[in-house]
Parts: sequence; C-alpha cells; structure tokens
Amino acid sequence: MSLFKNLQPHKLKNHTEETIYKLSGVCYAVTSMVHISNIYTLKLIYYTYFHSIMKYGIIFWSTSSNNGKIFTLHKKTVALMAGAQTRTSCRSPFKQLEILPVPCHNIVSLINLIINNHEFFQTNSSTHSINTRNKHHLPRPNANLSYFQKSTFYAGIKIFNSLPHRVTILKNDNTQLKASLRKYLHIQSFYSVDEFFTCKDVS
Repeated sequence: MSLFKNLQPHKLKNHTEETIYKLSGVCYAVTSMVHISNIYTLKLIYYTYFHSIMKYGIIFWSTSSNNGKIFTLHKKTVALMAGAQTRTSCRSPFKQLEILPVPCHNIVSLINLIINNHEFFQTNSSTHSINTRNKHHLPRPNANLSYFQKSTFYAGIKIFNSLPHRVTILKNDNTQLKASLRKYLHIQSFYSVDEFFTCKDVS
C-alpha cells in the first residue's frame, strides 16, 4: 500500500538537513524580533514559518537521527517567544503558548493519517460483537519484521490504541476526536513518544 511507504533514507536525510537549515533561519529571526515584538506578532511568525516547515513530512522524519536537532530548535524558539531561559525545561512555555512539542505533532499527524484514511482501519467492534473496553481500538496486524513495526502504518495503530479511552471513543466524530486529542496533548506536553506510551492516563 503506497500510502504508507516510507521515504528512501538518503532523501529523508536531505529533507531533515534542509528542514534544520530553514528552522535555524526562523529561530534567528525570532531572536531578532523578540525584543521589539509582542507575543501576538511572535506567534504569527512562528505559525507562518516555523510551524509549517517543521510539520511537513513529520510522520516520516520523526524517527530520523536529525529529529533531536529539530526538537532542540523548536524548544529554543518557544523559549525565546516566552522569554524563558533556553537551558531550562520548556514544558511550561509550550503549555503557556499552547504550542505542541515536536513529538506531540508527530502523534497528531499519525492520528490524522488514520482519521483521513479510515477505510484502511477497522476497530475491534467491527470484527467481533463482544462489548469490551478495547472495542474502539484498532487491531494490530501480526508483524515480526522490525521494518514493518517502524512503519507509519504500524506506528499510527499503536499510538491510537495507547490514547485514553475518552479520546478513542470519539473515533466516529472526527471533529470531537481531534479537539479531545489536542487538549490531552496540550496538558501532557510529551517530550517523546516513549513518554506518551508510558503515561498512565487511560481514562
């Protein structure tokens, strides 16, 4: 299924390196503007440039070796906008400015992939009639190959099934699901997908 085919490694590397170059430029621009602009203007610059560049192709490059460099630039930019020290934790600035960290954007993109291609994803309730707590979960295909387990297809299913019940239950209402997902991610402000998986909030 070509929809879930990953980018070729060399093209992925070129893309992330170009992304880092562009984001570095935006970060410098924010540094230059932070002392003469209000938060409204800074957020306008952020969403017009940094946000759009960062999100492009995130479901493919999020597992690349350059992911950390991109997230570092993201934290630095948000810290500058919030007037926070760049060497301290940026969780508060992310929450203060209502901006999702890079890992959360990856989660949103993967969930949107599922929502926008729902015909490829059936819930447990559609394959059996037993009323269980996991009836809104997506069955994961049996896969022993590590390559497949790292694919966007597999990652999207795994992340969806790890969301709190109050989010997955909204699968048939895209608008409500997206709103509930973003609210949850804004509150948690995950710094990694592993942190998301280990979160105990399953209500």
